[in-house]
Amino acid sequence: MFETKPEWQIYVSKAETLERPQLPKNIHKSTERLVFCYQFYKVRQDWWQLSEGERKEGKREFLELINAFNRYLVIRTYSTLGLKATTDFLLWLISKKMEGIELFTAALNHSFVGCYLDRPYTYLTLTRPSIYLRHSSQQQQTKQGEQEEQDFTGEATYFFIYPFTKTHDWYQLPYEQRREMMIEHFRIGNQFPTVKTYTSYSIGLDDYEFVVAFESEDPNEFQECVMKLREAKARPYTLVDTPIWTCLKQNPEDLVDLVF
Repeated sequence: MFETKPEWQIYVSKAETLERPQLPKNIHKSTERLVFCYQFYKVRQDWWQLSEGERKEGKREFLELINAFNRYLVIRTYSTLGLKATTDFLLWLISKKMEGIELFTAALNHSFVGCYLDRPYTYLTLTRPSIYLRHSSQQQQTKQGEQEEQDFTGEATYFFIYPFTKTHDWYQLPYEQRREMMIEHFRIGNQFPTVKTYTSYSIGLDDYEFVVAFESEDPNEFQECVMKLREAKARPYTLVDTPIWTCLKQNPEDLVDLVF
């Protein structure tokens, strides 16, 4: 069924020029720009019409592909199985260059499993320092309740994703007024220290302006955090923040056993 050297390996060879990114401690303050790509996949029904042997070999190849690209990208794997009708799993791809995302996707498309996958949602973003954090000293930030240092892991049990866009009126407000509202936003978030936040920017790249992702070990605490944030002064300036995604962290091996 498979050639000695599958076609997808051509794209692994092309990725050898890429440098695997080092994850910053806090993406909201780091000056290094990284590409985030959130790719949501759905397994087609005809996958289940294949023989057990074909599916077993396809799963083996999929894991080989993930492990091969993990030398050049940071790849986090999550299940959305049963949590969202339109998707079964999420691949969070982190690269120094957009070419890394392109090559990985091409490889997956040329793999055996790729023929049985739909990708109904993709969100492309870049990291950059927050304009609301960089203008204050560390002492002022601590006093005003801005975001504290947090380890960037992507390894918590629960992962929540909100693509969102601000209203036009938000950008017409004076910077200091916007910053004051964002400081309140940060202060509310700091009341829930186990909930980690990763905001990245889609402006000019994708349909949304931002994607904010949250990590947590407790969905109840995360929900409490969101309910508090709904009361913040900045909330009326959110134009859209759906769809909302709840994902469960899985290592690649466990993910394959779940969804394929």
